[in-house]
Amino acid sequence: MFSKFKIILIILAIIVATFFIYDDWQKYHDKNFQVIFLNIGQGDSALIKFRNGEKMLVDCGPNNTVLARLSTYLSFFDRTIDYLVVTHPDLDHYGGCVDVLRRYKVKNIIENGDTKNDSYFREWQNLADVEGAKRFIQTERHATEIGGTKIDWLAPDQGVIVDNPDSNNRSIVFKLTDDKKSFLLTGDAEMPLENALLKKYCATLSACPALQSEYLKVGHHGSDSSSGAEWLSTIAPKVGIVSVGKNKFGHPSLRVMRNLQRVGAGILRTDEIGDITVNTAI
Repeated sequence: MFSKFKIILIILAIIVATFFIYDDWQKYHDKNFQVIFLNIGQGDSALIKFRNGEKMLVDCGPNNTVLARLSTYLSFFDRTIDYLVVTHPDLDHYGGCVDVLRRYKVKNIIENGDTKNDSYFREWQNLADVEGAKRFIQTERHATEIGGTKIDWLAPDQGVIVDNPDSNNRSIVFKLTDDKKSFLLTGDAEMPLENALLKKYCATLSACPALQSEYLKVGHHGSDSSSGAEWLSTIAPKVGIVSVGKNKFGHPSLRVMRNLQRVGAGILRTDEIGDITVNTAI
């Protein structure tokens, strides 16, 4: 015979299990469009959840911290990432992607085509090959749509002529548009790439629908080498999102923070408030 104490324990266990199953079910069945800028320390990572249930991970931060953050927003039973975008092969952007490949089934990988001659990058390449994902190199502007969300892939593009085409200035840059919300994600774009994008896509700096966005993922963690005054005034963001952690580089720059304030943008920083989630309801 069960004692009253054992029966109470069983009931409590059922209640707790039901709570976790329901919480997991909610994560899996949430069909709202979401962009979640993950707090992964000094680096970049953003999870995009589309209305059709597909998911895109943009960069993975420097290490396996990304796995803990993803588990907050994805079902325990959901081990699929539909699209993995590696904006450029700097360790603070692709380092955690090795762990993502080990934990999740990745269907598509989108890269800028740059390579590195080091053991960690070779490990990433080997795992990506074994994964069997479809691999795409971003080389020209084109548009796609996922679950009703428009995606405008802006760079790299052969027509975007950059004065200083280093790794940061070959970052994948793209714009998301869903209903009335728009997001410009910029990787580590610095002023040479910003200026090239302005020249390529803007008829005038006051009217540039290709780039203007409500939310701006501030380039290069708010570095002083990014977020020029013309760039920010043209984008005219309502919110500037800074993905940043403890660092020795002085990120984010006080100049950049002041420039954002001058164009009327609110500032959200992952090092101050943790994960930053923007929702668009059905």
